[in-house]
Amino acid sequence: MYKLLSTPVGFAAGVLGLSLHEWQEKILWDADKHGAIAVKAGNGSGKTTSIAAPLALWHAVAFKDSLTIITAGVYRQVKEQLFPAIRSHARKFTGWTFNDTDITAPNGSRIIGFSTDEAGRFEGWHNKNLLVIVDEAKSVPDSIFEAIERCQPTRLILMSSPGGCCGFFYDAFHSRRKFFRQHTVTSFQCPHISKAWIDEQIEKYGEHSPLVRSMIFAEFMATNEGSTAIPLTLLERCVANPPAFKPGAVRAFCDFAAGGDENVLAILKGNRVEIAAAWREKDTMSAVGQFIRLFQQHGLSAENIACDAGGLGIPICDRLEELGWNVRRVKNGAAAREPEIYGNVAAEIWLKGARMIEQGQIILPDDQELFSQLTTRLLRTSSRGQILLESKDQLRARGLPSPDRADAVLGCLYQPYIERLLIA
Repeated sequence: MYKLLSTPVGFAAGVLGLSLHEWQEKILWDADKHGAIAVKAGNGSGKTTSIAAPLALWHAVAFKDSLTIITAGVYRQVKEQLFPAIRSHARKFTGWTFNDTDITAPNGSRIIGFSTDEAGRFEGWHNKNLLVIVDEAKSVPDSIFEAIERCQPTRLILMSSPGGCCGFFYDAFHSRRKFFRQHTVTSFQCPHISKAWIDEQIEKYGEHSPLVRSMIFAEFMATNEGSTAIPLTLLERCVANPPAFKPGAVRAFCDFAAGGDENVLAILKGNRVEIAAAWREKDTMSAVGQFIRLFQQHGLSAENIACDAGGLGIPICDRLEELGWNVRRVKNGAAAREPEIYGNVAAEIWLKGARMIEQGQIILPDDQELFSQLTTRLLRTSSRGQILLESKDQLRARGLPSPDRADAVLGCLYQPYIERLLIA
């Protein structure tokens, strides 16, 4: 019985009273037998409570005067999730000192938690029994991992939901895979995650969206050149099989030109969107007058119009307001409503609009330039796993124009959503 309790699995079950899933047992066994393991898991898998917390406590008990360092991409993850999971077992350990992010055992072992982007803070942590646990490892800079390796940990545990195809955590499953024991945990392996929730995410974002592949299937978000925001096949299906027209509210979106780009006014009527006008105009104030004429021509009112308010859009919106058109302002580079998913508002608008196109909810105009812009902009992901769009500078470097028509149409399609993101 003693030998069983001395293992991470036996300790988690026999001492902590945890009921473990099969994948959790496998990871805990490997944490004892192998020096380094990497775990990529879907959102809500429970890796913090079932892996990180038991391992930290087991290590402190099993190895006298040992040291466990726990870190993550942000301090909040350490203080508000990791250590509360450890302290939830405090009543089982008499004589221990449990502080916010520092725990001391009677045998001299310590568990310390912190987060930093300064590699120097990791230097100097040495112990003959050193366990380092890195949670949400996709968000930790490579320089920190280099500093961790210099500490020569006895055991190194990397855990995270998958992000983009870059960084040390990604490499642990690819170029550095021979140095790690890998585990992949999907939502389907977690009985506490309901099928209803899984189905809802797939319905919202699409089974093949980078987000769903990451948070449910525990796959890294592909950022190769095939990862377009709106695949051509989905667009063609929407155009070939449009929904029946449904009358409804009228909304409009203006995309303002910079340099030789296009000014575009898109208008949504019910579930049909049209490009009311697209033209090039070097004189900014002349463009303002043209937009006003178009607003009047189509019977629009200011509260029905949203506009790109970044860069050149700022003075244009200011001038429109001076002339009595207090349009709604949207900054594409601002923080998204769902920042854990999207890197900015622009990515949120494009991906939400893409989902509407995929589901065949919209009647699109027959505009080949629009179709080209919609299907050539690539996705990328940040190190934190946020979805981002290829920048306009990157598009130009590939010889492609600014996606002004696509920006206007997608902004128009999702204006009801944008209205909750407005920067007034």
